[in-house]
Amino acid sequence: MLLNKLAFHERHFVGIALYCFLFLFHYLSIGQLSPGKLTSAHAKLEGMSNCTQCHTIGDKVANQKCLACHKEINSRISKNKGFHVSATVRGKECIVCHSEHHGTNFDMVRFDQKTFNHNLTGFELKGAHKTKIVNCKECHKAENISDASVKNRRETFLGLDTKCLSCHDDYHQKTLSSECISCHDVNTFKKAPAFNHNTADFALKGAHKSVDCASCHKSEVRNNQKFVRYSGLSFNNCNSCHKDAHKGRFGNNCEACHTDTEDSFNKIVPTRAFNHSVTGYALEGKHHEISCKKCHDNSNGASGNFQEFSKKENITCASCHKDVHEGKLGNDCKSCHNQHSFLLKNKTFVGKFDHDKTNYPLVGKHQAIDCKSCHKSDLTDPVQHNTCMSCHTDKHNGDFANKKEKYPDCATCHSEKGFSPSKFNIEMHNKGAFKLEGAHLAQPCFACHLQNNQWIFAKMNTQCSSCHQDIHQGFLDKKYYGEKSCEACHQVESWQKIKFDHKTTGYELKGGHSTAQCASCHFDKNVNPATQKFKGLSKQCASCHANIHGNQFEQKGITDCARCHSANAWDDKLFNHDKTAFKLDGKHQGVSCDKCHKQTITVNNRSVKFFKIQKYQCVGCHL
Repeated sequence: MLLNKLAFHERHFVGIALYCFLFLFHYLSIGQLSPGKLTSAHAKLEGMSNCTQCHTIGDKVANQKCLACHKEINSRISKNKGFHVSATVRGKECIVCHSEHHGTNFDMVRFDQKTFNHNLTGFELKGAHKTKIVNCKECHKAENISDASVKNRRETFLGLDTKCLSCHDDYHQKTLSSECISCHDVNTFKKAPAFNHNTADFALKGAHKSVDCASCHKSEVRNNQKFVRYSGLSFNNCNSCHKDAHKGRFGNNCEACHTDTEDSFNKIVPTRAFNHSVTGYALEGKHHEISCKKCHDNSNGASGNFQEFSKKENITCASCHKDVHEGKLGNDCKSCHNQHSFLLKNKTFVGKFDHDKTNYPLVGKHQAIDCKSCHKSDLTDPVQHNTCMSCHTDKHNGDFANKKEKYPDCATCHSEKGFSPSKFNIEMHNKGAFKLEGAHLAQPCFACHLQNNQWIFAKMNTQCSSCHQDIHQGFLDKKYYGEKSCEACHQVESWQKIKFDHKTTGYELKGGHSTAQCASCHFDKNVNPATQKFKGLSKQCASCHANIHGNQFEQKGITDCARCHSANAWDDKLFNHDKTAFKLDGKHQGVSCDKCHKQTITVNNRSVKFFKIQKYQCVGCHL
């Protein structure tokens, strides 16, 4: 009974304690876990189930939880950009500046816009950005934000780009660089102080430097907007902007005359680049080199406009130059002179002057030489021309001085076409002491007459050895060719044509020997260079010809080929088989040699047919 009462009171006490604990927990939950309403920006996080989205149990609000939601801030911090990485904010907890639970309408982003130091954002306000912008919203507005996730946020200061065109309209409509700061500054767009026209395709020089921009860059309407064209302008020549006062008569290269066009069109300094042909008078030679003022001297008061010759119908040399010949040679200066020089220093020029009208017509090479070569002083002074040597020196050093009756002048052998080739022909040469025959007929004159760069015609040595090398000296006995008289053996037609009587040597040439070349016997070709052999030669056939029979027919060490062969041929017509040990009779007379003489022997490592058969039994050949 007592135990039951104790159990009842115990259960009653526990119930009262549990009630008190629940009441206290409810009170603490309301007072500590939810101290106030969240701002409208965080309203979706209301309720005890969302507390840990911002709070860490048992700890304060952590920065990483804030930045996990506010990714755009986190991104800028990680890139070390913007206000939140400035010295003022870096290291602070988010909750220090952005506290919560102060009511729905509480402004979590609180700063004085008028005193806010914009430099802390990384974008310093300068010029018009600082003096003309009154309200932050003039820049920080939705239309200036390209990121859609930020653009739709109410009263945000994020999402702006620092590029000019992110806030300002592109007045140039993509015809110029998008880097506005390359030309403009932050004070005003109306001027472009940073622009340097010299970096453009058309650098400004002279008077162009002081011309108002609008004079060249005209205003127009493009895409329904006012537009000034600063690029794509034509400036190939002056006519792109300036009116051609000459109406195209002198072409469109104004700088050919107006080299100071950058300063003034009135300063005219023509250059060689000007095409004078457009005036109707083409400049050639020296005319192309002299200063324009030499001719255009403002003699008719044309105020330096180069129109001195505009009223002259027939322009001749005498229009400018004095006739130093005083009319003696007519008025056609070009018949003798050209525009390169009055002195005709250009030797390749042949003037139109008709020299045939004088008593010495020019022919051949005389037509191309410089007049001053003959006319040393004045062109009209008489020049002696009776003989060639009146002008030319005697290249033959007087060799023909004592032969005036045959060769009175150079013209006997030479012509005005040139000193070479000579007119002195073979027929004329053969009237002299040395007739040209055979191979000499094909030789040019200089082959014999030009020695040591000097022409020689008189007292010439006519022996062969005076021109030709004696290759037989020391090899051939003098009794066969006297005092090096090559004619004893050779003929002028060719060195290979020989007329030597070989019988004088004691060895008459017969048969095939009479047609053989001398070198076949007298030149040892096995030696390099080939060695001549004329003395002590053997008359034995084997001394020249190979012995194909070996030593089969030797008698006393000598093989006499003439016992079987003749000088006419190597055939065996002289061989008589009846004089051998085996006389041919009957059917044997018609059998060819190789039917019986089949055996070969080796002599000096060479296979030789064996003729000396030892046995003559029938069974040796017949079975």
